[in-house]
Amino acid sequence: MIDITRRDFFKLTGAAAVGLLFGRTVEAASKPSAVRVQQTDIDFRSARIDKNIVRIRNGAGDLMYVIEGKNKVALIDTGLGIGDLKGYVEKISNKPIVVLITHGHVDHASGTAQFDDIYMNKKDNALFREHTAMGNRQGYTGACNPEWAKTLTDANYLPGDDPDRFKDLKEGMSFDLGGVHLDIFDLPGHTHGMTAILIRENRALISGDGANMFTFLWSGETLGLTSYEQSIRHIKKVTEGKFDKMYCSHGGGDLTIDYFDRMLEDIAIIKAGKDDAVDFEFMGQKSKIAFAIDPAHNRLDGGIGNIVYDPKRINE
Repeated sequence: MIDITRRDFFKLTGAAAVGLLFGRTVEAASKPSAVRVQQTDIDFRSARIDKNIVRIRNGAGDLMYVIEGKNKVALIDTGLGIGDLKGYVEKISNKPIVVLITHGHVDHASGTAQFDDIYMNKKDNALFREHTAMGNRQGYTGACNPEWAKTLTDANYLPGDDPDRFKDLKEGMSFDLGGVHLDIFDLPGHTHGMTAILIRENRALISGDGANMFTFLWSGETLGLTSYEQSIRHIKKVTEGKFDKMYCSHGGGDLTIDYFDRMLEDIAIIKAGKDDAVDFEFMGQKSKIAFAIDPAHNRLDGGIGNIVYDPKRINE
């Protein structure tokens, strides 16, 4: 049995189990107009990873991306809704902002209230309402970075939001930022509405949590392993030869460009019953970690990435 602290668990998986930890209370959303929020010193850090791409890391370690074209910028995900994210993005570029949400989990979608032009796959609307409730956001922050959480007050948190005002985000759509195009692909698995984004001219793919260093396929909003395998096969096919860089939403943020192949290999090992299938229990919920890890969460077999899955849903 692997024993992982709450803090380490969230670093590995993102927010997939936030409902298990902090309940499923849904709060009334506030209107997004004229939203003000108090900034703290460590809400955001950033690094330019390409000529027109900036990666932002929040105080909990969650990653967001700013992609700039000649006419506008795209913000990929909005984090926990702590601090003045819009103001931070406007320091990077003063161009109009379009927001693309990869999925509805607390650590990716909670900061939308500051923005007007927002897209998210409608399949994650109910999940968004559940995950972005204030109690969930505070609980997640405390689990990821308790020292940071102690410095926060209600003034640091943005109000909630109503996903019904968002525009639908689905495969086949493309956004022209002015010489930079973002092509949208469905990648269901981690959530039903999980979305991947290809930055065409940069030849870079953002997989979000859809393919991550510790991909989470366990709680109710995820697909079973076989359905996820089909998703990986699909996106591998439709993006073949279109990217030389691959970015995710946790950890260091960089994946190897053969990561989909690695995922398919790992899934085949699981389905053949040849993985380590390490027992893993968290908050009374039982699952398996496919490959044994050391205290630093690296695979003992030297492989890259891992999958947490429900053994009862392998063929689902």
